[in-house]
Order: sequence, then structure tokens, then C-alpha cells
Amino acid sequence: MDRQTLDMEGARHGEISSASLQMGDDTIAIRRIATMSIESMEFAPWDMPRNRKSQSLHATLCVANLFFGLVALAWWMLTPGQESGLVALFVGGVLVLLGLFLGTRAAMIAAKIRRREPYHRLTIGTSDGRQIPIVDDNRDVLAKIRDVVRHKMDTGDTETVGEFDLNLDIVDLRLPKSARMASPPPRHDDMTTSHGEPELLFDADEEDAEAERLKTAS
Repeated sequence: MDRQTLDMEGARHGEISSASLQMGDDTIAIRRIATMSIESMEFAPWDMPRNRKSQSLHATLCVANLFFGLVALAWWMLTPGQESGLVALFVGGVLVLLGLFLGTRAAMIAAKIRRREPYHRLTIGTSDGRQIPIVDDNRDVLAKIRDVVRHKMDTGDTETVGEFDLNLDIVDLRLPKSARMASPPPRHDDMTTSHGEPELLFDADEEDAEAERLKTAS
């Protein structure tokens, strides 16, 4: 049986350069990207024209063998004890068994054709109306590609470059130094100034003057 892969649903590998995104024969300028969205999808990997034709052929042969097998068994019942009846019994039994086998095979092919498998699709829309899909069964890989492209869109960064191959679940991107997490600034105590000295809440000279006024008044 033929089986289609995710490559038929969208791109699986590409390259991110300083100002563009290359996926197969499609090249997208980063500044032309308008939308990005990740969707959960389903596809039927066994739903192929050749498999449908095979299932139809098995079903047709099943019906034909069962029909002629039942006719042969009926002839055997109408001619008991005759040599032609025994031959009809043998032929009818073989045709019925073959019809049952072909029917089982047709049912198995039909079940495979109806089978659905989940996957995720990152759709990149451009300002000129194009939509380029990137597909994979791992949502985290697509989210990483989206976040890197969004970083380049938001910051105008031209240093982040790399490539990805979703057939191997590899996203090889090199982030610039400016995108790395900066260390948090040192914290200062609320009761100290920028030089580390304690803050004076009261003036000592003012306290002495106030005490002298109280003595004089008494």
C-alpha cells in the first residue's frame, strides 16, 4: 500500500538567513511576513488513489466470488449424489473462502484509508498574500521556529541565522549576544545611598538646638 508523508502537507526543512527565510523553492523576506499561526490538523496517510483502487478491486472480487460460490453450493444441493454436485461443492467452497478472504482484505484497506493522524502546521502569511506552511508532529519545534522569526521581526535582528530539518527534529539557530539573557542588576538596601552609606533621617545639629530651646524655656 502507498503511504503519503508530512512532506506532502508542507515544508519540512529550510534556512533562516539574515533577512530572509528559505524553504525549498520559496524565499520569504522577513520584513514581508504579516502573520504566523500554529494549527492542529489531521491527515490520512493511507488515503491515496492507488489504495482506493485496490480496496475497490478487493471488494468487487469478494462479491463476485461469494456470488459464484453460493451458486455452486446451490447446484450441489440440487444434484445430490452426482459427480457434478461434488465438483460444485468443492468449487463453491473454494470460492466462498476466497471471497471471505478478499472481503476481509478490503475491510482492512478501508480501515487504513479512514485512519487519521494528528500533526501541527505553522502557517506563515506574507504581505503579498502567499501562505507557506511548515508541518511537523512536534508542536514545540514549530513554536521555536516561530519565536525566532518573531524575534527577527520585532527587533530587526540580522545576526540570528541557522537552518532546520524537521525530518530529524533539528532546529539549529544561532542567537546573537544581544539576545542572551542579561544578568539582573545588583540590589541595594533601601536604607543606603548609592555609595553604600546609611541615609541620615535626622540632623544632629537641629536636635541639639531644639534641646537648648527647651532648657531655656523651662
